[in-house]
Amino acid sequence: MLFYFLVSSWLILIIIITTFVIYSAGLLLDFISKRSLVKQDLEPEIATVERQQSQFKKKRVTKWTIIIILGTLIVLKYAPFITSSINSALAYLSIEAKVPILKFVVPLGISFYSLQAISYCVDVYRGVVSAERNYFKLLLFLSFFPTIMQGPIARYSDVKETLFAGTAINSDSFVHGIQRIFWGLFKKIMIADRLNSLVIAIIDADNAQFAGSIMLLGAAIYTIQLYMDFSGIVDISLGTAEIFNIKLPENFRQPFFAKTVTDFWKRWHITLGSWLKDYVFYPVMLSRRIKSLTKKTRKKFGKHASLIITNAIALFVVWLCNGFWHGSGWNFVMYGMYYFTLITLALIVEPFMEKVKTILHLDNHKILLRTIQATKMALIIMIGELIFRVESIRKILIIFKNILFNFNVSELTTDLLARFKFDIGDAWIVLIAIILVFIVDFLKERNINPLDKLNSLPIWARWTLSYVFIVSIVVFGAYGNGYTPVDIIYAGF
Repeated sequence: MLFYFLVSSWLILIIIITTFVIYSAGLLLDFISKRSLVKQDLEPEIATVERQQSQFKKKRVTKWTIIIILGTLIVLKYAPFITSSINSALAYLSIEAKVPILKFVVPLGISFYSLQAISYCVDVYRGVVSAERNYFKLLLFLSFFPTIMQGPIARYSDVKETLFAGTAINSDSFVHGIQRIFWGLFKKIMIADRLNSLVIAIIDADNAQFAGSIMLLGAAIYTIQLYMDFSGIVDISLGTAEIFNIKLPENFRQPFFAKTVTDFWKRWHITLGSWLKDYVFYPVMLSRRIKSLTKKTRKKFGKHASLIITNAIALFVVWLCNGFWHGSGWNFVMYGMYYFTLITLALIVEPFMEKVKTILHLDNHKILLRTIQATKMALIIMIGELIFRVESIRKILIIFKNILFNFNVSELTTDLLARFKFDIGDAWIVLIAIILVFIVDFLKERNINPLDKLNSLPIWARWTLSYVFIVSIVVFGAYGNGYTPVDIIYAGF
């Protein structure tokens, strides 16, 4: 909490108060559950009524707790977006009235905090975990300093054993944690921060002046920057926790080796995807209305069509939540709808594509198939990150127009770096660093852990390589004179 106080000052009160509400709700849910169990020895009819009443009370407590959590998040983070959108709608309808633009100071990591708080409440309601009886332990879980800024989004059931164990730091945990931290720093300050000026020069400029080839290159550079920044900071978070023998969930698993969009989201921001699956997708799919719709559509359209319809409804809710969670802007809504459309289309055309693969015998041409998949996924991811980065829908449409109708590959000339004032030395450092990260990801994709290999070397070789690696970060890192400090990208969420 000291860390949170130092970076958020008085805003810590919001976390303290909402955590107390969540803590109280958990105890109340536990009390209702235990009281219901005591009454199970009564006559069957009375026990059934008692169980139904207990379930109703628990649902009500959980519902209102989630409303408080989401209400706090919406008011603090989304009030400016909501009020400005209302004013835009009023202006479009030629109504002169205006709603005051509401702006609040947003506590650090409020989006990550909110998802962890909701998962805790729902898990207590479901009986997955018992309510935490120590308020300060719950406060520690919800505001744990390595995760509050950029995740990963932890579940109470996954971290409670190691988080509260108070295990002493040992040599293994210290060394492994430090190694993970330096690997994260390598990705962050050797690659992500160094690419920042190039991203600003291309994507944040007047997009109408650039050909589509330049914008697609900018999208590729931003995609690399975002991955290196996000995964790098998560590595630092995981490494920091590991020093204290605290096990946090992994958040990335070689995302650029994904073969499909669904596979990509099982590898990228894993904890967010897992959270949305368990607390949004399944509740929607298992709701009474969707079950009823499934029966009706199955009779009328068949099993496959029914599956597509019901999945599409649940996926729409999931991706709308995904978009809004990332930020309060229409580009984030568009980002969510972009992936919703792609995944839904994949569900629709999957049987047809399987037939095409069989007819063309693509399974016998694995290199060709993998090349097609890699090219397709690269384009999909880059376009998605463009939508994610560019705040104006108008600018996004201009970029797409230039990519489709003004690609002009001749713009990718040898003097491109000079045009955007990017030093050739920086370009070489970035290229070598990216190749190293790719090699590590390639090995991990084949279940080879480079850190395990490093730690199995003789001590002189291990320390020599570690020393060279650390010195390279210190010497070649993008910080100090000539470099503008770059904020953590996902800390804004």
